[in-house]
Amino acid sequence: MTPMTGLIMAGGRGSRMRASHEKLTLGHRRPVVLGVADALSRCGAITGVVAAVSPHAPQTKAILEGEVPILETPGTGYSADLSYALKRLEGPVLVVPGDLPLLDGAILDRVAALHRPGWWTVLLVTEGYASSLGLSPGIRTTHHDTPCRYTGVSMVDAGSAGRSPQKMVIVNDPRIAVNLNTIGDCALLGAAHDLPEHLGL
Repeated sequence: MTPMTGLIMAGGRGSRMRASHEKLTLGHRRPVVLGVADALSRCGAITGVVAAVSPHAPQTKAILEGEVPILETPGTGYSADLSYALKRLEGPVLVVPGDLPLLDGAILDRVAALHRPGWWTVLLVTEGYASSLGLSPGIRTTHHDTPCRYTGVSMVDAGSAGRSPQKMVIVNDPRIAVNLNTIGDCALLGAAHDLPEHLGL
């Protein structure tokens, strides 16, 4: 596997949660965002982890400080903050949202093996699979005539991110499909141990 930097996108407003807390600080034994950092640290391809945090997420930043290096972004939107972060990194980067409560090192090893130099590899799940898990609507796209959703997980060389052609790959797995977009999604965090049939382990 190609050595990569793990980049956690952890600076969103979490506005769809309709609550005063920051979703990335939720969790049982550890906040969700620290679980994401743990998963990256267990991926064989990852040589270092960085968290992109904006002014909109002060509690998340406080939790991450001392755990992983912080890269402060302006907080002008996910795409803009991702571009800002990639311009300050070097080499191949594995990008993951900070709100994936089921993420683990094993699925990231599988994801890292999909990296292709020169391409921005974007992971999708099919709309049917997302619906089967009861997930709230996300950003939709179509891949080979199949309705899909973006997972937020991708791989790209930081130095050529703005010029890299996009390669979409469908990986129907709850560890990258289940995120915390709404309060309803938070119920999946408590039900995580009821999903072993989807893990394929």
